[in-house]
Amino acid sequence: MLNKIKEEGIVAVIRAKNHEEAIGYINACVNGGVKAIELTYTIPNVVELIKYVCEKYDDVLVGVGSVLNRKMAKDAIDAGAAYVVSPGFSDEVNTICHEMNILYLPGCMTVTEVMNAMDKGNAMIKLFPGEVFGPKYVKAIKAPIPNVEIMPTGGVSIDNIDQWFEMGVSCVGVGSSLLGAGSLEDIENLAKEFKSKIANIRK
Repeated sequence: MLNKIKEEGIVAVIRAKNHEEAIGYINACVNGGVKAIELTYTIPNVVELIKYVCEKYDDVLVGVGSVLNRKMAKDAIDAGAAYVVSPGFSDEVNTICHEMNILYLPGCMTVTEVMNAMDKGNAMIKLFPGEVFGPKYVKAIKAPIPNVEIMPTGGVSIDNIDQWFEMGVSCVGVGSSLLGAGSLEDIENLAKEFKSKIANIRK
């Protein structure tokens, strides 16, 4: 799963007020070529939505976000979530993910947090909130810890995505800068633009 997410290059972070809105966002992202979708616990009844999306879309990498404790992680994994994302590091989420052989992407801010997450068996961390640090922080982290895989979330936009990759990120998490594009057609077109830029960066 780690390799699949890295290959995808971008994870769409879906926040929505209900399932109908979320499904509209998901369709726009998938039609735009973004196949890694993080459904956050801020969506009402997200566990049911995860089940639905896993059944309806064969080729979508469905993960769960905003996971704060063991129960949230287990319920989402049981529903079909293939990876788990947290805003920070949680020992109990880390434990259940490793028990169930599910990729865990804990949120980290400091180098100490990155070291702790790696010590607990996680190859990739979510740099959050990304906008507080900017792309240069990635280069600073990877100087002493070159093997850490980093996914910044927050602060990644179509205008600066090339800077993030140049500094060494493995992939990016994108929420409001994608879903706030306007209409569903606008979101689909922006998703295509993100994928195109990532493909060009990786040439």
